[in-house]
Amino acid sequence: MSVKLPGDADEWATQWRDRLNDRTEFRTAAEEFVATFEFEIQADDTYEGDSVTIVVDVDDGTCTGAAISTNGDYDFALRGPYAAWKALLQGELDVSESVMSGTFDVEGNTMTLLRRQDAIAEMVAAAQGIDTGFEY
Repeated sequence: MSVKLPGDADEWATQWRDRLNDRTEFRTAAEEFVATFEFEIQADDTYEGDSVTIVVDVDDGTCTGAAISTNGDYDFALRGPYAAWKALLQGELDVSESVMSGTFDVEGNTMTLLRRQDAIAEMVAAAQGIDTGFEY
C-alpha cells in the first residue's frame, strides 16, 4: 500500500526507518557513523503547501529514528523543491548530480559526506524502495 507525500510524511518516514534497518548494505556502509540528517521538502510550483522536514538519526549502522520534526538540531541537511524530491524518489534524479547542479542544497561537513558516500547512497536507495504516491 502506497503512502503519499506530503500528507503521509510521518508514516513514510517510519517506513524509511524500517527499510534502512532491513538493509545489510546500509548497516555496513553506516558502521561507526553517528549523525542526524534533516531532509526538507520545500514548496514549489507543483506543491504550494508548507515545507515538510523529516529528521533521520543514524547510529553505528542503525537508523534509530525517522520522523517529522522542526527542532533544527542536525549534522547534515538536504533541502529541495517538491518536484525534485519526487523525481529523486522515482529514480529520475541522481542525488550527487542534483547537489552539484544546485537542485538540492546541502549543509554539513562536506568531507564527512564524501567519506560516507556509500551510507548516503544506501539511504537514498532505501527511500526509493518505499511504495510512494505523490499528492501533487
